[in-house]
Amino acid sequence: MKKMLLSIFLLWIILAPAFAAQKDRGITVTSDLSHESEKLGTYYALIIGIQNYNDDKIPDLETPLNDAKAIEAVLKSKYGFVCQTLYDEKATKKSIYNLMRSFALKVKPEDSVLIYYAGHGDIDKTYNDGWWIPVDATAGDPITYLDNTQIQKAMRSMKARHVLLISDSCYSGTLFGQARSLPSVIDDKYYLSLYNEKSRWGMTSGNKTPVSDSGTAGHSIFAYQLIKKLKNNTQPYISTQELYTQIAPIIGNNSEQTPLCRPIKNTGDQGGEFVFVMVQTSQIKGDAISSNDTTVDKLAKERELLEKQRQELEDLKAEIEERKEIDEERQKIEAEKKRLLDEKSQTVASTNSRPSKESILEIKGPFVKFKNGVVLDKRTQLEWLVYTGHENTIGWFKAKKWALNTQYDGGGWRMPKYKEIQSLYKGLAQKINKNYIFSQSVRFVWYADTATSRINLRNGKIIPETSRTLPTLILAVRKKK
Repeated sequence: MKKMLLSIFLLWIILAPAFAAQKDRGITVTSDLSHESEKLGTYYALIIGIQNYNDDKIPDLETPLNDAKAIEAVLKSKYGFVCQTLYDEKATKKSIYNLMRSFALKVKPEDSVLIYYAGHGDIDKTYNDGWWIPVDATAGDPITYLDNTQIQKAMRSMKARHVLLISDSCYSGTLFGQARSLPSVIDDKYYLSLYNEKSRWGMTSGNKTPVSDSGTAGHSIFAYQLIKKLKNNTQPYISTQELYTQIAPIIGNNSEQTPLCRPIKNTGDQGGEFVFVMVQTSQIKGDAISSNDTTVDKLAKERELLEKQRQELEDLKAEIEERKEIDEERQKIEAEKKRLLDEKSQTVASTNSRPSKESILEIKGPFVKFKNGVVLDKRTQLEWLVYTGHENTIGWFKAKKWALNTQYDGGGWRMPKYKEIQSLYKGLAQKINKNYIFSQSVRFVWYADTATSRINLRNGKIIPETSRTLPTLILAVRKKK
């Protein structure tokens, strides 16, 4: 007998730590399932309400702000939530995305998170998925929408025990997995089992169809019933499915929309369910609690202030990162702009620079003739170009216009002056027309000093306009580039 007792005692010593560890794995008694026990972790709510859109092509809504603010009020006062809100102009795609990421980083395994969205939604017929429409979205441009897969990714990444998505928007029924039914008996064990298992659920105002924005008392049909039930609840606990089963028939009877309530697919649901726990500032009698709404206790207010400060810090970090990205992008643009300008300068310089020896056709005395027809006078550093048009003769005004407008070899040409033409005679025996550079059979050349006057190429004398039929050489000149 003593040996048996000794064996039992030794066995108890070995197994006792295991029993203790098993007991500590979750909440085991109903008294622990309360905010006052401080064993539930923090109940967070991320509330998004968009009523007035930036893009005029996206119609504004009537009820999302009233709905979101009423949800915020009842969650704070009656269920001890710490709320973070994005209303109207603050609910940009980037802000929603950043807030989701911040929740994924900061929530702890014992916390619970509720995400509420009221605003426009749309369906992606190509991928059979859905979108939320942020306040800064562009109508018809899916790139500016927030894809449902981003919501799923955020829910999957959160370490919280429970995450519940409540979406009051069109086409919101694209997120769900398989449904689970309520048990026949709902008691304390039921709530404990729901709470202890991880959950990722969603409740939506409709399936893959549009939903109504109008309803009762300034709220949508869905939001009105949800707020009413949360306010009037007198039980210490109420699960997501209980809420749904009480409001869904009323919504269905008064509208064409069909609410849904199921686990969210691909987010890590493990069979639990989000449980709303009332703030118990009065003594619970039996299964009931005082129906008067309670105010958030001091600890909840401190948590809310801390959450606000944390979010301000996250927003500041996000702003700094965004400014860094903008500066980096600006530097890239400036560097690329400089590169292109340098490339352009090099191209222009290459085009306007005097060609190498390979492009020289002939050199005679001070004159260099290039293959492109341009003649350089090395004494004056003037470049000359001869008109080679098909007309036998054109008047002074047309000649001047051609000289100014021609873009040959980079442009910059003009009609030559009298002294510039005279400079060509030096060392040429005053017979410029016999010089190979200006191998022309004409005897006259237009010059710019006096309108309709020309120079006799054989003697360099000025002659007035006497006949328009005289063949006249047309020249253009410019300084060497």
